[in-house]
Amino acid sequence: MNTGSVTTDGQGKASGGAGSAGPVIRDAIKAAGIRVIATLPDSWLTDVITSLDEDREITLVRVCREDEAVGICAGAFLGGVKAAVLAQNGGFLLSVNALAGLGLHHQIPILMLLAHRGGVDDDQYFQSYKGRVTEPALDALRIPHHRLERLSDAGLIADAYRQAWLARSPVAILMTAALLRQGAR
Repeated sequence: MNTGSVTTDGQGKASGGAGSAGPVIRDAIKAAGIRVIATLPDSWLTDVITSLDEDREITLVRVCREDEAVGICAGAFLGGVKAAVLAQNGGFLLSVNALAGLGLHHQIPILMLLAHRGGVDDDQYFQSYKGRVTEPALDALRIPHHRLERLSDAGLIADAYRQAWLARSPVAILMTAALLRQGAR
């Protein structure tokens, strides 16, 4: 039972509180009608993944590679179920072929909720190239993308899924570190 308290994950990072990003993003995913999330963990996504995993209305599928997540979301769409990819932006970069083949060529709506690694708020030097190339790669593929920076704007998830559905195209939401750390102070 979630009591709304903030706990630590063993590395001193706060997670799980009622005002933290995980429950808010989970609720926005559910409000969008999304029932399947295919994910590959990233440290910035721990709170979101935990919140999704604890919810009986969401099927959380853990994958070994993010292009598998794209395939799972395409299959869910073909089966009449709304799904989304939850990963870091490096996973998008890995999945370009699957997104182009399934999402773009076959016009399958695939929502990608991406931790936007490599920006000014990322203290890991090995992530920096991802911050430089993610948006240009999305632009090159003509995949619409949006930045989610505040939990109060989490309704963007439903709007972006609707955009993907109407355009029959992948759509990405880039989630900042500031967003994913909200409530975890």
